[in-house]
Order: sequence, then structure tokens, then C-alpha cells
Amino acid sequence: MTIRSIKFVGFATLIVIGLNGCKPVERDRCTVEGTATLGGKPLSGFGIALFSDETGGGGGMVQDDGSFQIAGPIQESEYTISFVIPAETKGAAREKLEAMNLPAKYRRSQTSDYKVTLVPGNNVLTIDLKQPVAGSP
Repeated sequence: MTIRSIKFVGFATLIVIGLNGCKPVERDRCTVEGTATLGGKPLSGFGIALFSDETGGGGGMVQDDGSFQIAGPIQESEYTISFVIPAETKGAAREKLEAMNLPAKYRRSQTSDYKVTLVPGNNVLTIDLKQPVAGSP
């Protein structure tokens, strides 16, 4: 084997190792799906967001039946869940979502106290937020 061949093989090996190093670690890959309701009623039309200070997060849309899937996969971590009315939702559709009276604390990741810990593999979440009792803080 010539020096030129040895250099080429060494270079090719470094390329293969480098490309494999860019792939996400399989053990950290999580998929997320589930249902989201407020007092048993689907949160259809809301966007759902998962956020972690450590890993970022992901999001998706709640469907008519309350089901959702988070685009991913995302990493294993603890996440805060929040729900938003998409900016493009206007008129009667926006009024309908606002009329559901989703408690304000669930509308921002900074104030939501709904947390989940994702583990490698498929994570199926059942989120049933409660309406505050009238007269309570």
C-alpha cells in the first residue's frame, strides 16, 4: 500500500466517523402523542408546545378529537407543556377558542405548571386540564 493510499483510507475513515457523529443518539430519541382536553372537552384548534431549558422542545396542533402528535423526535428530558391560539386563527374560530376559558397559566411555558418527563421511545400523554373553581385564585 502506498502512502497516498494510506492517506486516502485515513481520510475516508475520518469522514465516516465524522458523519456518524452528527446523528442523534438513538437512546435519546422520544416521540410524543396523546390527547389534550380541558374539563373533558377537546382542546381542538389550540397549538401544543413542549419546552425544556436543556433541550429546546417541539410542538403540534390539537385535532378535533383532542389528539395531537409532536413533531420530532425530541430528546429525553422534563418538559413544560403550554397551549397557544395560533396567530393565523382569526374571527369566529379565535372567539371559539377564547370562549373555552383556558386558564392563562397554561398559555405560556414560563407560567405553566404542567410538566412531563419524556423517556426514550413512544410517549403517550393524556392531558386533562381542570377549569378553576369559581371564586378560587
